Amino acid sequence: MRSICIVCSVLGKCECGYSVKGQGTYTNAFEADFFHQDDIARDEDWSISDYYQAPNSDQKPMTYEPGNVISNPLARSSGDPGLQLFVRGYKATDASVRAAELTTKREDMQYGSYRAAIKYTTVPGTCGSIFWLKNGPYNRNTVQEIDVELLSYEDTDASPQRKIHVVLHGPSGSVHNAPQVPFRPSDGYHEYRFDWSPGKVSYYVDGQYIQDLTEHVPTVPGRIILNHWARGQNGWEKYPPSQDALMTVGYVKAYFNTTSPATKCVDPEANGAVCEVPEQLGPVSPEQNTAFLTRDGSGTYSSNEPIAPVNPPSTRSGKISPENKCGGDEGFTCLNGPVGECCSSHGYWYVRSSPGSLYA
Repeated sequence: MRSICIVCSVLGKCECGYSVKGQGTYTNAFEADFFHQDDIARDEDWSISDYYQAPNSDQKPMTYEPGNVISNPLARSSGDPGLQLFVRGYKATDASVRAAELTTKREDMQYGSYRAAIKYTTVPGTCGSIFWLKNGPYNRNTVQEIDVELLSYEDTDASPQRKIHVVLHGPSGSVHNAPQVPFRPSDGYHEYRFDWSPGKVSYYVDGQYIQDLTEHVPTVPGRIILNHWARGQNGWEKYPPSQDALMTVGYVKAYFNTTSPATKCVDPEANGAVCEVPEQLGPVSPEQNTAFLTRDGSGTYSSNEPIAPVNPPSTRSGKISPENKCGGDEGFTCLNGPVGECCSSHGYWYVRSSPGSLYA
């Protein structure tokens, strides 16, 4: 069943991409409306984790259990609506800490804008995150990773600092910063976002720019992961919680480029062919409709194949683009460059609708 999460655009709308202010236009969208999803277990676009992690000197054993990932839609919710990720209360006699995780099934997600609405727990002792991952997290020789992480022991009435943790991991090392935010992550749903481009990851909270990281930036496609966990690490999440801890996710939205096969982009200059991604400014309200670009007119979701670039022939001339983009004020072309020809003044790609027929 593919009901809420969709990897598509509605045919004829956004078929040539999704424009993110200040970042550019991306070919694909992946949107999950957990505020209204009835049953995550039936979703075809996510995998719910079910595995055990052994203990080591500074970490308790932990098990990701499917039963700790629960849909709680607005239509029937008691408590916080959305996708519930539980870390269960831990006792010293328990075999392991019981945690929650889910991952996208697709692993071809590359440069783009990624965001999630999250209401964090008030129970100290856990770590919650949205992150992008390739080859990890345990193979440090090949891992590439982009993180936004929350630590619940920092979100208390007594805590003088409210922080988020932004992290990049690469084969040659890591970079980590902890910028302060003017709210408690448990006081409501806040949108945590990272925009990934070659050589840079920019972080935002509720639409407000936070900072850039420029070291150990990933270069290959991967997948998105949501998790809520605890292993008792003194230098990180501290002690496991003694009672159930709940992190709730309202939505995930991603607008990105991909390595998947191409689908049809007939005319990138046509009205509605490229959709502007709305900015979330301020905290997220479950009761107010959040903008999704992959709904059709009936309020349901429609499926289409991912959009990806192809390299049609052209006689166009001009300066070869140093960034594999084209058009714009500089008149760049990709002809004779490393990635083939592109045509739009907006810098996105087009494809043939039929042999010998080009729409530029």
